[in-house]
This record gives sequence, C-alpha cells and structure tokens, in this order.
Amino acid sequence: MRRRRVSSDGLKLFNMAIMEAPKYSKVKEMLSCLFRSEYDDRLDEMVKQCRTASEQLYAYTHFKDINTNKLIDNSIFNVVNSILMDDAMLGSKFKIRRNYHYFLDVARRACDEDDHNTAIMIRAALLHHAICQLKLKPRKRDKEIFDRFEEEYGTFRNCYKTHLMSAMGNTDYERYLPSLMVLNMHKARHRAFSTIGRCKIQYEPGHIKSTIGMHAMHFYYPGETMPLYEKPPVASSTDLILLAQAAK
Repeated sequence: MRRRRVSSDGLKLFNMAIMEAPKYSKVKEMLSCLFRSEYDDRLDEMVKQCRTASEQLYAYTHFKDINTNKLIDNSIFNVVNSILMDDAMLGSKFKIRRNYHYFLDVARRACDEDDHNTAIMIRAALLHHAICQLKLKPRKRDKEIFDRFEEEYGTFRNCYKTHLMSAMGNTDYERYLPSLMVLNMHKARHRAFSTIGRCKIQYEPGHIKSTIGMHAMHFYYPGETMPLYEKPPVASSTDLILLAQAAK
C-alpha cells in the first residue's frame, strides 16, 4: 500500500473552497475523509483490537494459575502464522510480503498510541527466522520504523533495556501499556541477580512486579480469551521455518 500524501494541488483546492482559516482539527478531519482508504480503516480496527488484547494480557496477571509468558509466546507465534498463511494455506511470497507490511504498520501505530506491548510483540514476530529467511523486499520506510524501535526499545541482545527504563519511569498506568514480555523477563532476571552477593541490580524485583500491578489494576476482568492468545496452528519454530521455505 503506497503512502498517500496531500498534493500541492489538493491544498490549493482547499484554500479556494475555504474563505477563512479553519481550525487544524477541521482540516485534518476533511483531509481524512478525502484521502482515507479501506486499508486505513482496517489498520485502525486492528490497532484497537491489539490494544484490547494488551489490556486483556494485563488483566490475566491477576490470576496466578495463568502463565502470561505462555500467552505471550502464543501471540508471537500466531502473528507469524498469520503472516505466512492465507486461508489456512501457505501464502505466496507476494501475500506474505503484504501481510508483513500490514503488521509492521500496525506495530508502528501501536507504538504511536503507547501500546508498546503490541509493538514489541509484533516486532518479535517480524524478526522470527521463519520470516527473515525469506528476505522480503522492504519498503523505504521499513528501515525507519525498525530504527525507531531499536532507539525507543533497545533489542533482544540488550534485553530491551531502553524500554525497561521508560516503563519503570512512566506513571500513566492506564494509557501507557509497556511490554509485559519485557517486564516479566527483567523481573525474573533481577530476581536471579538479587541472590548473587555484591551483584548490583537496577531495580528490585518487587518494584518491577508492582509496576506490572499498577498497570493491571485498570484492567481487572479479562473476559473471553482472544484468539491471539490461543494455541497457534503451528507452534514450533522449526516447523514454521520449514513451512516458510516452501513459499514461492
């Protein structure tokens, strides 16, 4: 999907039609109606659904018998499956590339709207070897998006340290949704390091746990489990890698 931009001719048309300077919000609304596409509508709906899924994940932290790390793994594998598959069949490379770009756009929008749980989850799925091995042709803006993610979050190699620091310093517990994957990972790591004598830790494990709890208190009832967290059709990395190799 090509990025749509307002042409200078289009702006001139608006200037001709409007006799006085309108408020910015009014212009934005008018341009949105003119240049919006079905792709934009689908993107909006997916971003909303992903945020609901992130809220549900935090709600599950209230239940000790539910393994949220397993749900996170399921979500990553389900996104990888969704990128590779087309109506339960392996998609062509063209369709896989289209799905890849769509989910990357979802991740970018989720990041814009402070749903970092979704953004980091999708980023992890897009970097799965099953997809990377296909060497999909990137759009011009793809590198910019990944560079932004690395700057804002860090990488798996440094355990998303940058995002951890942002999450621990943020107090907008309802709107800002940090990556539960990252918080769970560091809660476990800091707990392990805290048992080693003279080992300095950046945050007490209890502090990270309480941060998770502060976010979760806004989303207490999870409701019916969303498909994102159900067992994926293909739940093995090896099987996904072999499956993707057959794409043409």
